[in-house]
Amino acid sequence: MDIQKEYNTLIHSDEYRTFNSVPNDFYLVHIYKMMDAKVQSKMEFGFYSPEKDKMVIFETNPAKKQDEEEVFKDSRLINELNLSAVKVSMEDALSITEKTRQEKYKSELIYKTIIILQNLGTQVWNITLVSLSFNIINIRIDAATGDVLDSNIHSIMSLGKRE
Repeated sequence: MDIQKEYNTLIHSDEYRTFNSVPNDFYLVHIYKMMDAKVQSKMEFGFYSPEKDKMVIFETNPAKKQDEEEVFKDSRLINELNLSAVKVSMEDALSITEKTRQEKYKSELIYKTIIILQNLGTQVWNITLVSLSFNIINIRIDAATGDVLDSNIHSIMSLGKRE
């Protein structure tokens, strides 16, 4: 799936043009997609406003704007996503993810994949795999080089526990 093509389709849609016709400070901060063996969600593009400290999400095919919502973040500012600096395609990122899974987490059978392209200081493909054994594998890939920056596995059961 070509993210630049999807983005261009979105920004030329009537829905986006209507949103952007009123001056605002929203800028692109993430691209999101979820998939499993049976269903692939629509691609979503997230735009953040530092002034409002709110997020607006657009779905694609057809373009549909969701209402502004609160932002979940650790820092004061969310970094802008620069699509022209993304050299690794979503398909390549998924191939790198599968290779890493085969090397490190081969016994895990995956039923859901969550893909986020975002800027965490470095633009990364942040890919989360949910396994049938209730484990979550997170793999971060540099979106410019394809290098695996980090990979880890955690049990879903440990998510709500305090240490």
